[in-house]
Amino acid sequence: MKMHDFFWETPELNCFRKEAKGGDFLFQQGFPANSFIIIVKGIVALVAKKNNQTCTVNYLGSGNVLGEQALVDEKIYARVFGAKALGDVSYIEITKESVEELKQNHPKLMIDILEATLKISADRLNRMNRLLAQLRSANPTERFLYLLLHFSAHHGQVVPEGKEVVLDFETVNFYLDLSDYQFEEMLKDLCERKTLLKKAENVFVIRNEKALQDDIPKLKEEINPIGFI
Repeated sequence: MKMHDFFWETPELNCFRKEAKGGDFLFQQGFPANSFIIIVKGIVALVAKKNNQTCTVNYLGSGNVLGEQALVDEKIYARVFGAKALGDVSYIEITKESVEELKQNHPKLMIDILEATLKISADRLNRMNRLLAQLRSANPTERFLYLLLHFSAHHGQVVPEGKEVVLDFETVNFYLDLSDYQFEEMLKDLCERKTLLKKAENVFVIRNEKALQDDIPKLKEEINPIGFI
């Protein structure tokens, strides 16, 4: 009989369970990555600093993992991002030493963890490869438009008007070097064309992803903030 639906529910992991409140950091950017984390419940924001600005790079929910190198590599790396709890978060944190103990005492559980981690890592690699291909263009407007589609595909929320995304300058500037003027001008132009609908501060709706993608060849020629010339 099946005792639990997910590997992280097994009692053997109870001693590694932790809780975080909204605003708490599971770890900070640049700190030693000497543990492996499984998000059990809640949402965690990956945050990074660039040009003295802190931005959100990604959001991760239950079943996602962080610090998977601790499973397979003896070296200790610095955390590339910080991990911040958005609301109450339950998670499992396993140190490098405990990984070895689990391998010895609970090999089946470690196989389950490794299989789940491999799937997540493969998905992240595919996602990053697609993003790199999309941002390779020399045209800055085209890169910005593909970044919008990336945010929509991986962070967007379906709403009646289309796909809702959070677009703040610091996060976009993490991926693309552009000025706040260029950022605002491109958003203004896309809203005037009704490609985007502004719902609140930093919150926009992409009305039709397919239409936006089809229009990129035209838009990259027509949207050209003065700073790009």
